[in-house]
Amino acid sequence: MYIAGSTATAVIVTVIVKKIMRRPRPFVNNIHLTAAHQPKSYSFSSGHSSSAFGNAVSLMKAYPKWYVIVPSVMWAGAVGYSRLYLGVHYPSDVSAGALL
Repeated sequence: MYIAGSTATAVIVTVIVKKIMRRPRPFVNNIHLTAAHQPKSYSFSSGHSSSAFGNAVSLMKAYPKWYVIVPSVMWAGAVGYSRLYLGVHYPSDVSAGALL
């Protein structure tokens, strides 16, 4: 329940921040960028990053062992990187999502 609660909180806060900030996605502002997928929602902040890092942090707090911490952080970092690689977020979107 702790992990599910942290993920739900991250998603709710991210949706609120997206509605307040209303930042367009990178492929909207840069016509030379072709995103692998073109989501309809706003860019800031990254929902994937906020939920991935929310899961990682809650796992680290619930199970403070290196064999839980290392894969959790690596997975969350890979999710954040994938958002940049796919062209659907700016680096600041991913950073803000991780901080949420």
